[in-house]
Amino acid sequence: MVASIGAVASASQGVSYYERDGYYASDDPAHREASAWAGRGAGALGLSGPVAPDAFTQVLEGRVPDGSGQRLGRRRNGKIVHRPGRDLTLSAPKSVSLAALVGGDGRIVAAHDRAVKRTLGWVEKHVAETRLRDPTTGRMVRAGGQEMVAATFRHDTSRNLDPQLHTHAVLANMLRGGDGKWRTMANEKLYVSQRLIGAIYRVELAREVKKLGYGIEKTHADGRFEIAGVSRTVIEAFSTRRAAIVAAMKDRGLGDTESNPRLAERAALMTRAHKRDVDHEGLRAHWEKQAEALGFDAKALSRDALSRTALERDENAHGAKALATKAEAVPSPPALAGGELEGGGAAVAGPDGEAVSRGNGAAPSDGARQERGNGAARDAMAWAVAHLSEREAVFSRTDLLAASLAWEPGAVTVGEAERALGELVGDGTLHVANHPVPGESLTTDKAVADEKETVALMQEGQDKGAAPMRARRVNKLLRNGPLTEGQKAAVKLILSEKDRVVGVQGYAGTGKTRMLNRARALLEKKGYELKGLAPSASAAQTLAAEANIETETLQRFLLRYAGVAEGRLTKEGAKAMRERFGRTVLVVDEGSLASTVQARNLLRIAREIRLSKVILVGDGQQLDAVDAGKPFVQLQNAGMKTATMDEIMRQKDADLREAVEASLRGDIRKAFEKLGSNIEEVKPDNLPGAAAARWLKLSPEERERAGLMAPSHKLRVAINSIVRDRLIRDGHVK
Repeated sequence: MVASIGAVASASQGVSYYERDGYYASDDPAHREASAWAGRGAGALGLSGPVAPDAFTQVLEGRVPDGSGQRLGRRRNGKIVHRPGRDLTLSAPKSVSLAALVGGDGRIVAAHDRAVKRTLGWVEKHVAETRLRDPTTGRMVRAGGQEMVAATFRHDTSRNLDPQLHTHAVLANMLRGGDGKWRTMANEKLYVSQRLIGAIYRVELAREVKKLGYGIEKTHADGRFEIAGVSRTVIEAFSTRRAAIVAAMKDRGLGDTESNPRLAERAALMTRAHKRDVDHEGLRAHWEKQAEALGFDAKALSRDALSRTALERDENAHGAKALATKAEAVPSPPALAGGELEGGGAAVAGPDGEAVSRGNGAAPSDGARQERGNGAARDAMAWAVAHLSEREAVFSRTDLLAASLAWEPGAVTVGEAERALGELVGDGTLHVANHPVPGESLTTDKAVADEKETVALMQEGQDKGAAPMRARRVNKLLRNGPLTEGQKAAVKLILSEKDRVVGVQGYAGTGKTRMLNRARALLEKKGYELKGLAPSASAAQTLAAEANIETETLQRFLLRYAGVAEGRLTKEGAKAMRERFGRTVLVVDEGSLASTVQARNLLRIAREIRLSKVILVGDGQQLDAVDAGKPFVQLQNAGMKTATMDEIMRQKDADLREAVEASLRGDIRKAFEKLGSNIEEVKPDNLPGAAAARWLKLSPEERERAGLMAPSHKLRVAINSIVRDRLIRDGHVK
């Protein structure tokens, strides 16, 4: 993991953590120099250079060390309670640590420090926020433009004593605003920006490492890299700490570290070893022997990088000398008599004898370099937009910036990416969206166009579909039946509404398939055919079995009629298809899983072949589209006539039913209260056995009606193994 964030539990623990690490040892000045204050807020307090324990303690306790006596925090039970801050840890790739700490290239340590400094500068500018009361609304809102107080501590080992160059940046819960007042820090944006913060550090480090003569290789899609020439075997051999974290996450079914950074941090806490006193000289000797045993010569890697930078320096110096000599032999052009350019720069001959500027204004090499950077940033941003918009119609600014930085390690800085993003917003390629986060959410012009077309197709079909029955007739047929009021409303909408596109919003357990089965029977009596579409083969099989509706996957239907959606239907073909589908009603089960493009293409087809009706059935609160967009909700918001089924049928127990209904309303506290004894807490390592035991206690009849679900593949395998062993032992399975 490149960037991790953890809470500093208390001021005393925070200070003692670094005391144990030797930062305040009077006999180790070199180690003490590895700590430093950072942030404009620290500068305003006169805090600079190595971090002194007394000042660090004051800052973590919320005592502003400016002589004012101000203390931040909230008063509870007569005491001031103050959160000390957050520990933002930035870690170098393993190969970079090996080159620096085993190869002995001290330039890399300095490069790491510069990358950390620039990253913290961005954090201060874009992430450091406090809460202020809005004078207009009276509500507390987050406000940026704050000056940060941070203490940085550079380490060179992991807890497993592997070489690991990393810096702990303790962001104090203390910010100074433009009005000079000190306030506490709001942490929401820090966590939201965690992935981007890691990407910024990674980019800055990659640029620095390349300048030092090392080649780098991208190893992961998120932009992680390693130094070229360091094998995977060597990296893994020196990564026992990471291996422990990965194993812990795998054992608990928590996924991978990069996709689940918060869970990875929990795994790191679970597997962390106690801090130990370290003999750094002895440890380095051990690393060198370990590298030698692996056939890895870290010192040769560093020497080669150093020789490449020396050679490049010599070539640049030789080129500059040749350029100056050539300039002396070429007279100034008449238009530039006196050797001065517009703007006051001096005239110098370029490689082909042309006059170029030097002095005021950017040199051509700088301008060319900047243009290359801008071009790379545009390419990176285009790649990032394409990458994110494939799955999401709306994405965050931070995710887009992080994706663009992952394009090629070190190719684009965050400043260049931000400028490229501004250009896309300026020319209308990207649009600022108000949902889910106003000002932070973005969408593409293509996504906007697809959404607008989908809505337009729905609205265009209003009053142009078929109404097989009058509403009064449907009411009469359903009056004394077993359906709930919501189910009756849905059947009535399907049979009596003239709009071509209608929706049924049905929560889980409200009997959607039962309702569709009744609608199918009534449609067939009127000579209509109800055909089903579903987003997966299993969902299609369920709809076919439970509602007696011939069903296929939505994807297969759209692929078969792709030519219709793309406007390639001939007049003869259109006539034939309209005759064929003239009395066909399509129902899309789990319609909330359809993407915007899928919904658009379906409605295009419905319009071209003049389907009687398209029914979208789903739950906008439960499931989102797998691909980009949420058309089911968008169409409802745009006026699609929708019946709502909210009476829970699946839960027979009154308390369980109330719990489900409370959760649908968002009242989670009441939901848990109603669940009551239906919830049991067990130790994590006993989860498979406990779950299996509870199922095995049921009678054979109860087992047939009881579901047994697990949140991970590993748990599922463990539970199944226990259940099967018991069933075999009892003779139920042979």
